[in-house]
Amino acid sequence: MIRQVALYLAAVDDITAAYLSVAGRPVVFRVILAAVRAGARRVGVPVVLRTPDLDTLLAASPLARDALVWLDTTAALAAEPTLLVPAAALTPAPALSRMLATTAGRVLAESQPSGAPMATVDSALLARLGPSLVAGEPLGDTLARELKAGDVTAVSGGRWFVRVTGARAAADVEARLWRELGSAIDSRLDTVLHRRCSKPLTRAALALGIAPNPITITSGVAGLAAAAAFAQGEVATVAAGLVIYFFAVVIDHADGEVARLTLTESVVGEWLDIATDTVVHTALVLALGVAAAHVTGHGLVAGVAGAVGVVASAVVGKRWPPVAPPATSARGLLDALTSRDGFYAMLVLFLGLRVLAPALLPVLMAVVAIGTHAYWLTRAALWIRRGREAGTRP
Repeated sequence: MIRQVALYLAAVDDITAAYLSVAGRPVVFRVILAAVRAGARRVGVPVVLRTPDLDTLLAASPLARDALVWLDTTAALAAEPTLLVPAAALTPAPALSRMLATTAGRVLAESQPSGAPMATVDSALLARLGPSLVAGEPLGDTLARELKAGDVTAVSGGRWFVRVTGARAAADVEARLWRELGSAIDSRLDTVLHRRCSKPLTRAALALGIAPNPITITSGVAGLAAAAAFAQGEVATVAAGLVIYFFAVVIDHADGEVARLTLTESVVGEWLDIATDTVVHTALVLALGVAAAHVTGHGLVAGVAGAVGVVASAVVGKRWPPVAPPATSARGLLDALTSRDGFYAMLVLFLGLRVLAPALLPVLMAVVAIGTHAYWLTRAALWIRRGREAGTRP
């Protein structure tokens, strides 16, 4: 397992190319973050690439800041197998992870035609290249010759690789990033509707420099406004609540997109997103109970019980995150049944019953209450069973 990465310049123009903007962040900063997220513990960067703007970005990113080492002397890097990464080329972190999981003498297959190979080298070759790395000299041709002369094996990263040489290549990378903005737990509705609606909002947020957390808070405010509308219980307000909830979901998607594009994901942001989603969905279920009681005189107790189930489900869900659909396991089926699509179905059904059969609203609330508790109880039971099978729990 390789833990050290060193950035290098493949050509003289790479100094300029490394600072071309991709979704508001310079290429070199994205390269550093990708290496760290792929598992590198140390990332050496030639001092020729150091600028005040890069220092500012690094200072705001603890992950990058803690791993970064400026290559001001040949002693800056440890004498160990190292992954050499072109400073002006991008590939997803999973491809980098594959390279870090190999040994010296490997080259990323997708990088070979680019003239800027990404390769693992042993300590001897690293020592020979060290002075040029420190001096910021172009190493593309030299590295290619060394690899050709040695016993090198090509490793497929299974993803794309783009050497950024100008604005067109930078735009190509940005387009690829936009296409990969989805989350592993996106539902079908997320893919065909929410993501399409959130991307214009994300573009506007990037243009205005709005950070992810304020977007998350805005989504929460919209979600609570939807709950307030549902709680009124009138047909018009319930319909309005459904529309407001849709916008809240779209905004909720935008915060994650902004975070991923600007490389500003954080633990605080993750917890804020979880807390906001939990508060909104708890408030919505409680609001449905209030509305049912307003219309029929019954359903409030079920609404309260359902709200408690939502909180319990959020706690269990954080302890045991959902898997990416589709899945054939019991856990995967459970997650599919309780996805955002399922929540939409509940809200639409509530609106339909409010119009056509309001007397059945308390029945729906009882089903919702049972469903929210069945969800977290089943997931907890599956978690305990799997732990017993693995011998980690009694």
